[in-house]
Amino acid sequence: MAVEVGGTFTDLIWIEEGKVKSQKVPSTPEDASEGVISGLQVALGEDLSKMSELCHGSTVATNAIIERRGCRAALVTTRGFRDVLELQRQLRANVYAIACEKPQPLIPLSRSIEVPERLDAHGEVVESLDEASLIDAVEALIERESPEAIAVCLLHSYLNPRHEDRVRVLLAERFPDLPVILSSDVLPTFREYERASTTAMAAYLAPLVGRYIGRLERHMAEHAPQSDLFLMQSSGGVLPVGGSLDCGVHMLNSGPAAGVIGAVRVAEVVGDTDVITLDIGGTSSDIALIRNGMAGVTAETDVNGLPVGLPSTDIANIGAGGGSLGYVDRGGMLKVGPRSAGARPGPASYGHGGTDPAITDALVELGWIRSHRFLGGKMTLHPDRASEALATLGSSASESAQAMIDIAIAHIGQGIRLVSVQRGHDAKNFALYGYGGMGPMMSALAAEELKIGRVVIPPHPGLFSALGLLVSDLKRIYRETHLMKVDEHAAERVAASFVRMRERAVEEFTRLGRHHDELVFDHALEMRYLGQGFELLTEIDLETLAAQGQAYLERLFRETHMARYGSVSRDPVEIVTLRLVAQIPADGDTLQELTRGPSGDVSPEIEEFAVTFRGVRTPCQFAWRASLPKGHVLHGPAIVEEPTATTLVPPAWRATVHETGSLILEKETQA
Repeated sequence: MAVEVGGTFTDLIWIEEGKVKSQKVPSTPEDASEGVISGLQVALGEDLSKMSELCHGSTVATNAIIERRGCRAALVTTRGFRDVLELQRQLRANVYAIACEKPQPLIPLSRSIEVPERLDAHGEVVESLDEASLIDAVEALIERESPEAIAVCLLHSYLNPRHEDRVRVLLAERFPDLPVILSSDVLPTFREYERASTTAMAAYLAPLVGRYIGRLERHMAEHAPQSDLFLMQSSGGVLPVGGSLDCGVHMLNSGPAAGVIGAVRVAEVVGDTDVITLDIGGTSSDIALIRNGMAGVTAETDVNGLPVGLPSTDIANIGAGGGSLGYVDRGGMLKVGPRSAGARPGPASYGHGGTDPAITDALVELGWIRSHRFLGGKMTLHPDRASEALATLGSSASESAQAMIDIAIAHIGQGIRLVSVQRGHDAKNFALYGYGGMGPMMSALAAEELKIGRVVIPPHPGLFSALGLLVSDLKRIYRETHLMKVDEHAAERVAASFVRMRERAVEEFTRLGRHHDELVFDHALEMRYLGQGFELLTEIDLETLAAQGQAYLERLFRETHMARYGSVSRDPVEIVTLRLVAQIPADGDTLQELTRGPSGDVSPEIEEFAVTFRGVRTPCQFAWRASLPKGHVLHGPAIVEEPTATTLVPPAWRATVHETGSLILEKETQA
């Protein structure tokens, strides 16, 4: 089973006796584990013994950073570096802004303490750790600030964790209930601020995520003791829980990452290699680019302006979702988002007390979502309340509804351009994969905006991130900084480092109950010209490295530099960081079960109702997706309904049911 916790709904999907089953329940932002446990009970009852494993992804960690709902964390750092989180970098989000306000650190200066110790740039001890000063400083901090977790980030500890390890031992002896997070565990790479920021974030999330995951573990231990709990990582793979204190920082954006992995898997079956994914939920739109069948992975990302130096699936996020609220600003302009109605009170049409108009209300007003079909009929909407909320925007309810949708599509178009056009890719050459509760409704309209001629709505789109969890590999990415010039000895040193990193990976996966023969390794180097400030990631083959040595490394980097920047140099090349990806591929049978199309003996269930499209009442076909056989074609305007999502086929478009059950939307002129 897989469960993905979003801002509005918690999605569950599982395979039982060869059939794909799903469930959608409201999220519980005050304690996300309640929504998960409630969903499991609704789906399987009190008896969870039939569940063999639970794969879990969520936005809990991300939302905690954005909303500043983490714990009172503290920082221990080297004497003289107490200001590292305050100083940050000189880069500004807006270089033209006269006054620039940096993001507030998660750990304020009042909870940052220094300890006498020092390593040099080679990891050699210059000044030994002053253990007595450490204990005195932490005791005073605890008495004054009562921290719930401590981040430890000492200078150059990525090269030699000796002092950080000793700090953890000393604090565990004196304060056994206080979580201690080490930068040498979380991010053993250089760049002091990014390492401190990531470690601070891990400590900030540790108690919150620990309680949340701990409650899930206890519930499963009681009701499904034979089942394993896996967590989705932002890098695009799952791992068993394993009791790691830093799991919260690895879970950032884990829900959207699962959706991208699901799109990669489905695109392989459908036959698309170049894809833009559009995941629209209740609060936001998450957009990613898949090139040659591979999703982009960044070495660093940021959350709410704060850097996270961990590998992450490359996803752009904009504040446009089904719950995005419309309002009129001081200048009389209609705006949509980023504020969202969330799970409670939700859009006005939910009838839970919301009075502000949301995108969902606009769709109900236009007739694109039928109130008795929402969530497969499990939740009845209130069109009258949607009309009342939309009327507050100054125009008729119908005009306001269409205007809100047009504005939302413009925002989504900007997000798609960000991952495509602004990075040198023509969006017209990509298929647009729409999923999430609102993605199938908006995808064809966004495609028209960008002149994209092919849209794919995969099976179970409203639960697609949960589906992605079921087809994700077991995966862990290891990164270590080793600054070395590419010379005649570099190949030997790189190979030896990768041998040690692989041994660490085998040891860790063995502890998780996996056999080393299952592991598949990918190797890469982050390199740059000597003197450059940033690196480029270059995949390498160890056999070729052993055969060709220095020439191979230099050629690979210069080819990568040419492809990225259009230029090469004869300057010396420097290796900065080694990256090892250790993974156990997912079972392909699961994907076949999930993408099995409808049988050929079904009869299409199609009704005709009038909807409002661009201000005109228009007859529209409403089809129930499960009743559409392979090869069936719907000509727009048409709307395809199913329990977890609704797909819009605009005028001049057609939808064809693929053999996998995916809906292929294309412009009629391309037929």
